[in-house]
Amino acid sequence: MKNALILAGLLVLTSLAVFGQGYPTQPADALIFPIGEAGTVYEDMQLGVRGGTITVANIEDPKGWNNHTAHETSTTHFTNRMHRGLVNLDHISGAIVPDFAKGWEISDDGLVITFSLREGIKWSDGEPITADDVLFTYNDVILNEDVDTNARDSQLLPDGTYPLCEKVDDYTVTFTMSVIYRPALNALSFNIMPKHKLADSVHKLNPAVPAGTFNETWTLDTPLSELVGNGPWIVSDYQPNVSVTMTRNPYYYGYDPSGTQLPYYDTYVSAIVTNQDVSMLKFRNGETDVYLLRPEDIAILLPEGASKGFQILITDQPGYGTTWFMPNQDIGLAEGTDNEKRELYRNVKFREALAHTIDKETMIQNVLNGLGGPQWSPVSVPSPFYAGRDFYGGPITENNAITFEYDPAKAAGILDELGVIDADGDGWRDLPSGDPLTIEINSNDNTVRIGYCLILQDDWRAIGLNATFQVVDFNTLVNRLFGASGDVIQLGLTGGDEPNSGANVYRSCGSLHAYRYSACDEPDEIDARIDELLALGAGTFDLDEAFDYYTEYQQLISAQLGYINMVVRSFQYAYYDYVGNAFKSSPISTPGGNNGLLMELCFDNRL
Repeated sequence: MKNALILAGLLVLTSLAVFGQGYPTQPADALIFPIGEAGTVYEDMQLGVRGGTITVANIEDPKGWNNHTAHETSTTHFTNRMHRGLVNLDHISGAIVPDFAKGWEISDDGLVITFSLREGIKWSDGEPITADDVLFTYNDVILNEDVDTNARDSQLLPDGTYPLCEKVDDYTVTFTMSVIYRPALNALSFNIMPKHKLADSVHKLNPAVPAGTFNETWTLDTPLSELVGNGPWIVSDYQPNVSVTMTRNPYYYGYDPSGTQLPYYDTYVSAIVTNQDVSMLKFRNGETDVYLLRPEDIAILLPEGASKGFQILITDQPGYGTTWFMPNQDIGLAEGTDNEKRELYRNVKFREALAHTIDKETMIQNVLNGLGGPQWSPVSVPSPFYAGRDFYGGPITENNAITFEYDPAKAAGILDELGVIDADGDGWRDLPSGDPLTIEINSNDNTVRIGYCLILQDDWRAIGLNATFQVVDFNTLVNRLFGASGDVIQLGLTGGDEPNSGANVYRSCGSLHAYRYSACDEPDEIDARIDELLALGAGTFDLDEAFDYYTEYQQLISAQLGYINMVVRSFQYAYYDYVGNAFKSSPISTPGGNNGLLMELCFDNRL
């Protein structure tokens, strides 16, 4: 998945956050990572030493610091480092494991989950974290209709209700569900927020503030000393268009087996750069320590690795997430314009024509240097639920995939049948009425995405579609996505193993159902069936049964062509030899990745 527009005239903010002094001794309920322990997936990792700075590069500034109102990875890249939840993904295996909750029990009927919280743990400002913070985050933020959050979608149960979150005592909470909800633990991985800092900005708790005030809380103009978290890092300095600096949280509850408090690094610096070319140059020059490289970088970096002291991981592992382009089916709806174009975009036959113009093989060879594959599904290829498998967790065969072969002639024939022809002889196809049809493709300044879009533009123009590609900055692009104001947008979404995590995208009322937000008020039969299949897949503990439901769901989404899938990159990563434990980088987590995992276990082995 993953949009931050920096307002003109914004003052440069530089503020050292005021942190507490830290725990005098390791808390009894600390989270211990089994680094170096035999029989675990961490056994080949090294115990590290504290100190030093790790530096990465990002292309966009954050939009704010509020985790639950963020819709973009440019923001969550940092908030995922500031906040952790009851459970999390294991840094190495990707399994759901305890985080702020030290454990849980599930009732025999599967309807009640009881979490035991870590006692004696504090926020970064030294205030205790208790069940009240969990209830505040869940009941007053996530389930609060006044709050603009993506997290609410994944909490919806198959019967249309939400789990009931209740406090048993200061360190015990329960979530009670009315029906079976298999992905409950996955859904309850939401990041916990500090009640003592944010309750006053929630209208239901403080009627003196207007509804929606929370959405304007912890923005970029908030003094950084006001930010409080429970994760490994806290933002301590922000220079717009230059860098974000994060400093270790003295009250983070993660430790290694030797008793060393994590994270190992003292400081995390994200340099804000203009594009990927600059990002690559900074790594090549030793200004950054790790780098999610592009396929085009490999030929340049490989010969330099030995002399400059860095490693390059090149794998055939497909990455998580999806890459797509999206004709905006609500184009002009709010303004009362583009009626004919909107009707055309809503015609699935027109979208099928566009799907037949995606030259995936050329994208894979020319843009990804052969390090990737075609993508046919809204579910990430590594997921055991991916419909390209014949059964849950089986090998990928693509037998169940809905595919659209690259066939420009077939695409042109479909357009002819729709009356999208060159009516005036100027060489460009027109709308059925004879009015001109122009298409603007937008993506951000990302060389891989630019490569995709230029191939699309050329293939569309070759069959007579007057398409032009225009780069816009990432935050403007996402604003167009959420505002249903774009024409054709090319972007990507993050992903994971559980298909229901995409409910915010593919459910008809999902907060990211950006290709046709109006489906929430006007769902068709396919929309209704997709909603039903998501509920059915989440409502059974039988993984084979869930796989069958999710396969049909993926087939319908793929045939509906809202987000039109393109290709998936294989995983490649680069890191300097001195970054201890970076060799464990994978599609699950990397030191500089957006989910904030693995970095707390990396260290500078020169110290």
